[in-house]
Amino acid sequence: MSELVWLAPPFGQGEPKQVEAKPELIVPLLVAGWSQCEPPTKNEEVTENVHD
Repeated sequence: MSELVWLAPPFGQGEPKQVEAKPELIVPLLVAGWSQCEPPTKNEEVTENVHD
């Protein structure tokens, strides 16, 4: 079983996502500006496609 890490998108735009902790997967994301973060709390509301 692989280890997983949470990554936050660059500039806080979007939702964090969980990625396998493999260099070939996380290095391109880190170079693109993603950063490791804490997992979202269970009481956080996660919504997608929200338009103002």
